[in-house]
Amino acid sequence: MHPTASSHSSVPVSPPKDVPATAPRDVNEVPGPPGGVVATVRRLRADPLTRFPELRRDYGPLVRLASWPVSAFLVSDPDAIADALVGSHRLYAKGAVVRGPGSRATVTQPLTYLLGQGLLTSAGETHLRQRRLIQPLFHKQRIAGYGEQFVALADAAAATWRDGQRLDLHAEMTEMTLAIVARTLFDVDVDDRIIDVVRAAVGENMPAARRASLPGFQRLERLPLRAAQRRQDARAALDNAVYEMIAARRADGASDTTSTTGTTGTDLLSLLLAAQDADTGERMDDTQIRDEAMTLLLAGHETTANALAWTFHLLGGEPAVAARLHEEVDTVLGGRPPTIDDLPRLAYAGAVFSESMRLYPPVWAMGRHLVADREVAGYLLPAGSTLVFSQWVIHRDERWWPEPDRFDPTRWLDKATAHDRPRFAYFPFGAGPRQCIGNSFAVAEGVLTLAAIARHWSFTPAAGAPVVPEPLVTLRPKGGLPMLAHRRR
Repeated sequence: MHPTASSHSSVPVSPPKDVPATAPRDVNEVPGPPGGVVATVRRLRADPLTRFPELRRDYGPLVRLASWPVSAFLVSDPDAIADALVGSHRLYAKGAVVRGPGSRATVTQPLTYLLGQGLLTSAGETHLRQRRLIQPLFHKQRIAGYGEQFVALADAAAATWRDGQRLDLHAEMTEMTLAIVARTLFDVDVDDRIIDVVRAAVGENMPAARRASLPGFQRLERLPLRAAQRRQDARAALDNAVYEMIAARRADGASDTTSTTGTTGTDLLSLLLAAQDADTGERMDDTQIRDEAMTLLLAGHETTANALAWTFHLLGGEPAVAARLHEEVDTVLGGRPPTIDDLPRLAYAGAVFSESMRLYPPVWAMGRHLVADREVAGYLLPAGSTLVFSQWVIHRDERWWPEPDRFDPTRWLDKATAHDRPRFAYFPFGAGPRQCIGNSFAVAEGVLTLAAIARHWSFTPAAGAPVVPEPLVTLRPKGGLPMLAHRRR
């Protein structure tokens, strides 16, 4: 859980014994827009960031998106989300159920074709085993050791900027967070070639990931189409780069069991190479290691880069908020670089980062499907139903957030107000057994790099450059984020 979020829980509880439970309503009574699945898909694909909140306002906390060929619903009730992610999570599986004309229903995960069966996309015993293996990288003590590198790499990125320079802040934050993940989790330094390879792989494949769950996508990818070939070439180049890292680490003896922990290093690749099955003694093959490395390399830098880019965008439009942030940074740090021990005293910086992720959640929506019939928000939904939980919708719901579109970091400094909100009025990292494994890492990285950059720099929007959020798998600024850099005196 995000450290600034309320610990207040609104997980549903059973009614008192003397109060009869209300029978759930039939699935056919769930309200929703007129028209079939084709009309709904067209409406949502055109502008989902506008359409999803409209559906919530027009139809309530449970909205029927489609009834055929699959059942799909938008869920905007914090209690129902708590049940899905925490309380009854075993009844909700990752992915969406899709069915093409005349085909059987299948479960798809959009990022599988890019990330394989890594921590983000795997399920069952594979996911549990891999999570237990990777968890030590994100223990509190380990993150404390990363703090110095967060700041050093942020300072290195900022040292290349010039006063008055027009920068693409999204590109700058992407390169910085990629360098941070490579150094802290992989114990390598990135060069321009790796940056170009990662940028191409993400740029070519992220837009297509939204279509990866549609029937027929895999068949289209195998056709000799120019766009499909570009995506395949970009993925192949990234694969080669990751396999080169694995081969280099093997050559260094990372898979030798020469210590009590069975590793010669404590970074991700060393942990994966040395890991052995407790029963068979078998090690992971290079494909599984590639999937895990790819997941943390891409997911570990993309989401934080987006969060930081949106943070500077919001600060650029609110000079008073930026001034208060600079005042705190100057007072707490007194001219020195921030350290992990400063996090409790950088309360306003933490609030700025939290508020940014409320307005622009790095992952703007997530999906689950029911593995058994389940009551959801007062309706009995059948097994196989796909449920969409949108952080974008919940985070901007005026029931929990007065003036929801306003950038107001002080929301996070009033503990009484935070306690009155349902726990799942804010869930940028998900929750439960599949909560983002690097949530604490991301918050520490975000706040420390924000403070490090704010020591010397402020940013204002570039004239004539409208900023439009692009809801792909992650929420990016479409076409980048042009801003002017101003060195603080």
